[in-house]
Amino acid sequence: MSPKNSVDKWQLAEGSPTPHLANTSKKEIEVPGKTVEKLQDLLRLAEKGKENAVPEIRQILNEHPNLAWDFVDLAKVAEDALIEDMTREQDLATRELIRCQLEAMKKEIVGNEHSPLERLLSERVVVTWLEVQLFEALYVRNMRNLSIRQADYHQKRLDRAHGRHLSAIRALAQIRKLLKGTTITQINIADKQINTTG
Repeated sequence: MSPKNSVDKWQLAEGSPTPHLANTSKKEIEVPGKTVEKLQDLLRLAEKGKENAVPEIRQILNEHPNLAWDFVDLAKVAEDALIEDMTREQDLATRELIRCQLEAMKKEIVGNEHSPLERLLSERVVVTWLEVQLFEALYVRNMRNLSIRQADYHQKRLDRAHGRHLSAIRALAQIRKLLKGTTITQINIADKQINTTG
């Protein structure tokens, strides 16, 4: 388990790799264990308001910028918040299954060769897809007990989420077209194929 998903967010799981290794140089991967431990200690101090820890944190991250991804990944924070809303408090099994599904979707969408921008947009496609599923589930679960006004609110919220999802897909397709000069971009999402032409 990576630090950003652990109970103690500054605790590295033993033997866990640095995230996004494909985008990391050999020098960045070979971060000494003592440096990681020192950063963990400094982050704990900073979390308690110790301002004198901040310059040292900044120095370590300037030397090893990829370490920041080990501790805070804002896309993961958004995903985790949505997953928690979709599952019961004690349903850890479903949460883990959803996380595994999302990681598989990201790998499928981003492919083997990609730019950092494509990776970010792929994450956006996945998190907006999850948002659509959440709002759809909330609407279906409660539709029998909703007034017309409440049902309209839920439907509008679902429509906006769907619009954001399609916008993310279009943005990814356009970036791929610009980067690779293709006229048709194929994106697979949840076993469904979407072809975007431009």
